[in-house]
Amino acid sequence: MTLSGNEYLFLMPKDAYLGTATGTYINRNHLAGYLVICLSLGIGLMLSNLNQTPANSLKELTRRTLSAFLSKKIIIRVALAIMVIGLVLTHSRMGNSSFFIALTASSFVYLITQRFSKQALTLFISLLVIDLFIVGAFFGVDKVVDRLNETTVLNESRVDVNVYNLEATKDNLWLGSGAGSFETVFTRYRGGDIRAFYDHAHNDYLEFIIERGLIGTFPLFLLVILSFFTAILTLIRRKSLLMKGTAFGCLMSIIALAIHSTVDFNLFIPANAASFMLVLALAWISLHLPSRTKIRRG
Repeated sequence: MTLSGNEYLFLMPKDAYLGTATGTYINRNHLAGYLVICLSLGIGLMLSNLNQTPANSLKELTRRTLSAFLSKKIIIRVALAIMVIGLVLTHSRMGNSSFFIALTASSFVYLITQRFSKQALTLFISLLVIDLFIVGAFFGVDKVVDRLNETTVLNESRVDVNVYNLEATKDNLWLGSGAGSFETVFTRYRGGDIRAFYDHAHNDYLEFIIERGLIGTFPLFLLVILSFFTAILTLIRRKSLLMKGTAFGCLMSIIALAIHSTVDFNLFIPANAASFMLVLALAWISLHLPSRTKIRRG
C-alpha cells in the first residue's frame, strides 16, 4: 500500500503519515517499535538453527547452503527481509537507528559469550550487509538518513516538550500523578510555545515517572534490568541453541526499546507493551526452562 499510494489503516483511508508505512497503527514510530521486537526474536530464531560445527570443505559449505535454501530457514530469512522493508518504509529515525544499534550491540555480546562463533559472525554480517545496504537502499533507507541529518534541536519539538516534562517530573517525583493522567497534568506545565495537543510525553521514562513516581516506576525498571542480565546469563550458561537464540532475541529487544523509549511512547501502546512483556518472560524462560534430557529423566 505504501509503494502504490493506495494507503489504508484498518479498513479506513489514511489521512496522516502518507508515503510511509504505518500498518494498522496511527503513528509510524509504533509500527517501527513493534517490527523491531519481531525482528529481534526472528534473528534469535535464525541463530537457534545455525550449524554448530564449521564446514570442513567447499563441498560441505555448498551442501549446507543449498540445504538452507531448501529448508524452512529460507522462509524465516525472507520473513525477516520483509520486516526490514517495513521498518525502512516507516522512515522512523529512532526505530531504524535502535534496530541497527541493538543488532550491533547484541551481536557483540553474543560473539563474546560464544567465543566468536564463525557461523554467528557470518550471519550477523550478512544481516547488516543484505538488510542495510541492499534491501534498505532499494526501499529508501536514504530517506531515513536524510531525516536524521535534518534533525536538530531547533526543529525537533519533542525536545521542547521534554523541558516542560522535566518540570512535571520534579513535582510528581515520588508518588506520581496517577496512571493515565499525563494529558491532564501536562496542561499545567506546557508553555505558550507548545500549540499541539500532547496526550503522551514522547519519552517513556519521563511519562512513567510523572504518572507513577519513582516508587511505582522503580519495580518496572528493575524487572527490565533483571531480564536483561538474565538473557546474558543464558548466553553464558545454557548449551541449547534454541535457548541461546531466544535470549539473544530478548537482549536485542530490550536494548532497542530502551533506546527508542527516549523519544517515543511504545510502552504505552497496548500491542507493543504486551509484546515487550512476552519478551521479558521469554528471557526468564530461556534460562530456567529444563532441557529435554532433564524432562525425560524426571
